[in-house]
Amino acid sequence: MKRFLQYTVEEALAGRGGELKESVLGMAVFDRGADYDPRLDPIVRVEARRLRAKLEEYYRQAGAGDPIRIEYERGSYAPVFRGHPSAPPQPAERTIAILPFSNLAPEAGNDYFSDGLTQELIHAMTRLPGLRVMAWNSAAALRQKGQRPEEIGRTLPVDNVLEGSVRWAGDRVRLTVRLVETSTGLYVWTETFDRRLRDLFEVQEELARAIATALEIRLVSGDRLRPRAANMEAYNLYLRGRHEWNRRTEEGLRQSLILFERAAQLDNRFALAYAGLADAYALLGDFGVMAMDVMPRAREAALRAIELDPGLAEPHCSIGFLSSVHDWDWSEGERHFRRSIELNPGYATARLWYGVDMLVLVGRIEEGIREIDVSCRLDPLNFVAHEARNYAWMLARRYAEAEAGYQRLSSWAPGFYKSYTGMGRTLAAQGRYREAIEMLLRGRELIGDVPSVLGALAHVHGLNGDTAEAGRLAAQVEEMSRRRHVSCVTRAMVSLGQRDRSAALDWLERAAAQKELPLAADGMHPAYDELRTEARFQALLSRMNLVR
Repeated sequence: MKRFLQYTVEEALAGRGGELKESVLGMAVFDRGADYDPRLDPIVRVEARRLRAKLEEYYRQAGAGDPIRIEYERGSYAPVFRGHPSAPPQPAERTIAILPFSNLAPEAGNDYFSDGLTQELIHAMTRLPGLRVMAWNSAAALRQKGQRPEEIGRTLPVDNVLEGSVRWAGDRVRLTVRLVETSTGLYVWTETFDRRLRDLFEVQEELARAIATALEIRLVSGDRLRPRAANMEAYNLYLRGRHEWNRRTEEGLRQSLILFERAAQLDNRFALAYAGLADAYALLGDFGVMAMDVMPRAREAALRAIELDPGLAEPHCSIGFLSSVHDWDWSEGERHFRRSIELNPGYATARLWYGVDMLVLVGRIEEGIREIDVSCRLDPLNFVAHEARNYAWMLARRYAEAEAGYQRLSSWAPGFYKSYTGMGRTLAAQGRYREAIEMLLRGRELIGDVPSVLGALAHVHGLNGDTAEAGRLAAQVEEMSRRRHVSCVTRAMVSLGQRDRSAALDWLERAAAQKELPLAADGMHPAYDELRTEARFQALLSRMNLVR
C-alpha cells in the first residue's frame, strides 16, 4: 500500500494522473510482468480498496487535522488532493468585476478598442494571487443593464467593481476609472490617465498596479503583467481580433483570424498575436467551420507564442485542447492545461476546456465537473460554461441533473440554442424521442440550418421510426455537404438514425483518419452505446487512447 500511495501521488503531481491504469500499476507497483492481464489478476482493484479504507481510517483518527487529504474516488486510481475544512484559515480572497469601459471616442465603431483594453486588464489582473476577477463574458453581459455597483455585487457576486471610460482621439488616449465597493457603493479610488497612444502599455501597467494597491494585493516588483507589442498598429489589430473572436460566430472567427495574422505580420515577436491565431484556428475547427488540416497551424502558432513568452497562459491552454481532442494524447493535453492554470489560475477558459475537453472525455467526470465549476465561479454569467456542466452530466448518464441544468439554462438564456439542443440530446439518450425532437427544433429556430443540429434531428427522427422525415433530413445534410464542410461525425449520426451501423462505423473511421474534434466524445457519449459491442468501434476507441 505504501508503494501504491507513493507511486500514484508522485505520478499525479507530475501531471500523469490520466496514465494510472490497472495495467500500468500492476507492473510498476506489484511487479507483474508485461503480459499482466487485470481481468485475470485483480490485485490492483483489491489493493486500491484496501488503500482507500486505510486512508479513510487514518483521516478519522491520526490524520484528522492534516491540512491536505489524499483521496481515491471509486473507479479511479488517480489521487485527488483536498484541503481539510479545519485547516488554518487563509487570507480572505478579494473579488472584482471589471466592467467594459465606455467608449467616448467621437468616431463610431471603436468599441473594439475600449473592449480590448478591458479584456487585457482582466487578463492582467487574473494573474495576481489573492484576487478573483470575473471573466470577460460575465462582465460584458452587464454592459446594457445599467445596474448600480451594489446590484452588480449581488448578481456576480463581487466585493468591488471597476468602471471607467476611454476617449481615443488622434494619438491621445484618456482613461477615467473608478473603483467602487459594492457593499456600500462608495468610491475606493478614482483616477484619470491622459497619455499618448504609444504610452498605452505603460498606462495599462500603471492602472493594474494602482488597482492592486487599492485592494491591498501584493505585486512582485518588476513583474510585467502582459506581453507587449513593439508596434502599436499590431496591438490595435490584436484588440480588434479579440473583439471578433469573442463574438463566437463563424463570421467573427474568420475575421479574427485575418486580424491576428495581420498583427503577427506587423510584429513577428508579439506573443499575443500568435496566441490569438492558435485560438482562432482551434475554434474554427471545433465549430466545424474549417477542416482539420488547420489544426497543425493552430499548434504552430501556439508553440511560437510560448517561444516568445513562456509565461503566457493562453497558448498552453490551446495546446492542451489540441493535444486532447485532436491528437488524443491525453497526458500531454493535461500537462499543458495544468501549466496554463499554474501560470494564470484565474483564466476561466483553461479551467473550462480542461474540464470538458479533457477530464470528462476520459471518464474523470468528478474532476472535470470541479474544473467546470471553477470556470463558472470565475465567469458566472457565461452560459457556455454552464452548458458544459450539463453536457458533462449527460455524458455521465446523470440525466436528472442534466435536465434540471438545461431547464435552468433555457430560462436564464432563452436565446442560446444549446439550451435546447443539449436538452434534446439528453432526452434522446433516455429514449424520449418526441420531446427530444421538440427541443432540437427549438434550437434549430435559433441557430438555423447547421450540420450538427440537422444531423441530430435526422438521428432522433430515425430512432423514433419517422423514416420519411429522417430521410428528408439526411438528404438535406448530403446536399449541404456539397456547399460547405460537414463533419464525418455528423454523417455517422445520420447513419445511426437510419439503423445502418456499418455506414456509421465507416463515417467514424473516416472521422478518425481526419482527426475530427467531435470524435473525442465517443468514449463517453450515450449516442454511441449501440456500437460499443462492435469490434470496429472498440478498435476506434483504442486508437483514440480511450479504452479504460
